Amino acid sequence: KEATQAVVNFLKSNVPKSDVPNIETELKKDFVLSKTKGKKFKKKPKKKKSQNLTRKEKKALGFYVLPRNSVKYDDVLPMNQIWTDYISQILMLELDKPIPNCTSKSWETFTQTLYKADFHGAMLTVVRSKCPSYVLKSGICIMDTRNTFKIISKDNIITTIPKRESVFEMKVKNVRITLFGKHFCVRPAE
Repeated sequence: KEATQAVVNFLKSNVPKSDVPNIETELKKDFVLSKTKGKKFKKKPKKKKSQNLTRKEKKALGFYVLPRNSVKYDDVLPMNQIWTDYISQILMLELDKPIPNCTSKSWETFTQTLYKADFHGAMLTVVRSKCPSYVLKSGICIMDTRNTFKIISKDNIITTIPKRESVFEMKVKNVRITLFGKHFCVRPAE
């Protein structure tokens, strides 16, 4: 009761004098929502999602390791043909349109398309590299990681080539495209 009397005295001192007689009647009113409780909804049990493996788990299982004799060049040639069809379709090389010049309006679209393209199956040749032993290495890309291309050459040797220090060239139909590896140092999924 002391607390309620303190609240009433406080209101009497701070409310305009015309509202002072109504204070006690206003405080005796019941609020409709104060007595009712909200309904308790039953929570549906959540279904467990199948969790994907993390990168560390994949690495521990050996997903990123290709055994030397497991892949043959002749086995990936069909993948190269599929990739050639894919890249010529997304770059619109089938329409006999010339590749845009770096000053034309469609250059940015062309480069963004090339930047986001998938290179698994691409025939790549190293034109320049910080490491001279990589220069003129040629083969089909069988694995594209954030910083490397793994290519298989005609003699069935898998080589890991760093993107950052290398310049690559690929030939699609009658068009040669030079790729600066430092611009492709992103995860292939992005």
